[in-house]
Amino acid sequence: MSWRAFLSLVLALLCAASLSGCPENPPTVRLNGQAKLTLLHTADIHSRLFPYALQITQSDASLGLGAADSIATVGGVARMASVVARERAKSDRVLHIDGGDCFQGAPVFNFYDGEAEIRALSTMGIDAQVIANHEFDKGALNARTQLYKWANYPVLAANYLLDDPDNPVSPGLENVLQPFTTFNVRGLRVGVIGMGNLSSMSSLYERPSRLGITPLETIDVAQAYIDLLRPLVDVIVFVTHLGLTSDQEMIRGTTGIDVVLGGHNHIVLQPPQTVEDCGRADETGQHFIYLKDADGHPVRRYCNPRRVLLNHSGAFSKYVGRLDVIFSNQPDDLEFAYDPINGFEVASHQFTITPITNDLPMDRAVAEVLEPYREGLDALVDLDLLVGYAPDGARRFGTGGGDSALGNLISSAMWRRLGIETDFSLTNTTGIRADLVPGPVTVEQMFNIFPFDNSITKMQLSGSEVQELFDFVARRSASRGCSTQVQIAGARIVINCKGCTTQKPQPCQANEQCASNECLAGACVIKACADRIYIGSTDTPCASDADCGNQPNACDLGRLDKSGKGRCLTPIDSAGSYELATSTYLAQGGSGFVVLKRNTTQLDTKIQQRDALIDWVRGGTPCGWKPEHSSDDGLKACDVDSDCSSVGAGYVCACAANAGQLPDGTCVSNGGCGGQGRCVVGGCRQSVADFYAAACKNPESAVQVATCSAKLDACQVGGEQCKYLGCVDRNLGNFADGRVQMVGK
Repeated sequence: MSWRAFLSLVLALLCAASLSGCPENPPTVRLNGQAKLTLLHTADIHSRLFPYALQITQSDASLGLGAADSIATVGGVARMASVVARERAKSDRVLHIDGGDCFQGAPVFNFYDGEAEIRALSTMGIDAQVIANHEFDKGALNARTQLYKWANYPVLAANYLLDDPDNPVSPGLENVLQPFTTFNVRGLRVGVIGMGNLSSMSSLYERPSRLGITPLETIDVAQAYIDLLRPLVDVIVFVTHLGLTSDQEMIRGTTGIDVVLGGHNHIVLQPPQTVEDCGRADETGQHFIYLKDADGHPVRRYCNPRRVLLNHSGAFSKYVGRLDVIFSNQPDDLEFAYDPINGFEVASHQFTITPITNDLPMDRAVAEVLEPYREGLDALVDLDLLVGYAPDGARRFGTGGGDSALGNLISSAMWRRLGIETDFSLTNTTGIRADLVPGPVTVEQMFNIFPFDNSITKMQLSGSEVQELFDFVARRSASRGCSTQVQIAGARIVINCKGCTTQKPQPCQANEQCASNECLAGACVIKACADRIYIGSTDTPCASDADCGNQPNACDLGRLDKSGKGRCLTPIDSAGSYELATSTYLAQGGSGFVVLKRNTTQLDTKIQQRDALIDWVRGGTPCGWKPEHSSDDGLKACDVDSDCSSVGAGYVCACAANAGQLPDGTCVSNGGCGGQGRCVVGGCRQSVADFYAAACKNPESAVQVATCSAKLDACQVGGEQCKYLGCVDRNLGNFADGRVQMVGK
């Protein structure tokens, strides 16, 4: 049965059963003229149910989240809920639409499988949500179970054709998903259609499907539902988790949408984009879209271009978006030709974004729902356990689109892990979900950086397979703004996003004659690829690429010898063999890595990436460690702070006897240590002291706070812990060195 025939049958059955996803009967009173609708928009919460520490980026600072590069406490859905309630109270017609991916990204999901997320959103009172890719991270059955038990709102996905519910292995998603829902908001009839993610779940395309889902073509199914609902509603809103580019393509390939609320890219569009629909034009300038007839052949439908609003409202519970739209069915209110078939059109709009900062109140009902989960996490895992100290933190995205400090730290932890120790390692950039905030490093931060329970897989690749692997990385990176989609260790690569200089165009007459499947003007198009790949180093010292035969990016200056020189790297041999360490997610073909999925030498080490990173940091030497120091622990022995000046700026002499604290909480050194102290970073002592002192702020009375602080002696604890906390610095690989060089932007 074709999907169109199936769609018709399903809709008939749904409407016969009077389900909420079918159009309502028209109201007895019809609006005329102008009508205002407020759309509150959230997306990609990623289990950030509780407030968390964040180093503020420039983009976040520009949106009011805090001062750039400062460390602030942000987010939390109880605070989001208070903002939603406040904004609801300001308008007569309001809908709160969520863009999905509320699962995965913090420890609460790892231990409670999404129950807390759905309960929080249900308590918040969202009106509709699209299901997204991370809702399936623990399988379709878990998604169905959590939504069925806890969701009191419609969950949408028009572009998912679900398995026959009579199939005994069906996960039962038909019980929790529907393609659309409708609302009568004080006389304004609004249809909301959901479009689930298609690009980030390779399992969607497996046959038989483990998820019980067959993905449908975006533009075809979108137009089918527009045509179904358009005569019965005044306004059509799409809530999607397709990503920005796919949102734009969907709008241009359809006619009849009014607003698209998107997600997946974790971005804020401020202001929202205005995209014209009906985006194709014939030789006479008339606009049209393509539909498919019963035999699947393209047929033109002519239409007039309209302006469609496209909005994205950020991620990680950092923002709530508010889109106020004035709709009108009066031609004089519009700047384009009005067609009565489209009901009400967008006449004007205003968008505001509210940052979820620490000074906002919490919604009591949501906070009460979440409190048992907070207490449960405290009992299940010590999230406040310190594993290291990061003087400068680490960013997950590099400048210029290349490798990042955090990416190199993580890939080094995989590459050099005992029992792994492969030729090179590779992990996906998008799998790193948070920056490493400067200061004490906790287990909770490790979960936020690596929320996925992926283990490390080893496999053997030939040189030609390594080339194929990085060519795929190049194409994927080129399609994402020429920003690398992988982080690596043990290798260096040059990615050319415009086409490899190492390949010569081959003559052709047809697309199928080309490896790129694209023949243009008699020559095969050369697509993005890896121009240079190096794995392993030689004994040849170098100060620049010129010392390595002028091979681009061949001189590795990441680790210098005593003379200040690096080492020349070894180009891959197509007939050689190389051992790779990567995540189970990529090894199974996630994010399109088919070249890894088909490899038959895979060995799952069962060592989680997160655990490898924690152990790597824990095994690091403390800040200030030097082999020439005479003490057994490698730190300089000292009596007073001035003894530490030779170690570096900002070092203090720490010992239990001299730790003092000013009334404002500032740590000071009182007296000497009798030569038994150790030089530690003053910022480490202070920030660790502040970290532990914060625990004393939870008691209810001032007396309890004072008693807790007196027993703790936070500055003493801070000084002592900084003597052994691993320092997350260059020694652990926490630096960007250009090992992934992006050219051709």
